[in-house]
Amino acid sequence: MILEIVTTYIKPGQEDAFEEAFKNASHYIAESSGYIGHELRRCIEVKGKYVNMIRWQTVEDHMVGFRGSERFQHFREELSPFYEKPSDMNHYEIVMQNPA
Repeated sequence: MILEIVTTYIKPGQEDAFEEAFKNASHYIAESSGYIGHELRRCIEVKGKYVNMIRWQTVEDHMVGFRGSERFQHFREELSPFYEKPSDMNHYEIVMQNPA
């Protein structure tokens, strides 16, 4: 399992609209091959900062399957008007896991 973490900064005053748009656009991610699950988290300390954490079977499921698809284009079109600056995206693999 691979964890994709995307850090996004939203234009001031657009947070509620972004959250609603994200909720509506999430199906584009969920319909992708290799998709396991995702969650959007709002930063407590920095207004307008969010992380989208998506679990994929493989990096290729994300980079080829989703990012190379029309679903990604639609997802980006719906959300990019809210972005204050480009998002930061990385993939992570498990090194250690506490079962608790």
